[in-house]
Amino acid sequence: MKDLKILYLYPDMLELYGDYGNIQVLKYRIEKHGFSCIIDTYSIGDIAPNFNNYDIVFAGRWC
Repeated sequence: MKDLKILYLYPDMLELYGDYGNIQVLKYRIEKHGFSCIIDTYSIGDIAPNFNNYDIVFAGRWC
């Protein structure tokens, strides 16, 4: 089974519209389709991730 990797950018700064819940629903739906899901977070001050290692990069909802 393939792991689907999601990088959640700036969860501590962009959590304005319930994005954590959106990520959890996305994870739930991915797992319902038979895949496993790994969610990593990145924020200012963290070591920069290698974006090539992720299938989805989520940066919050922009309105």
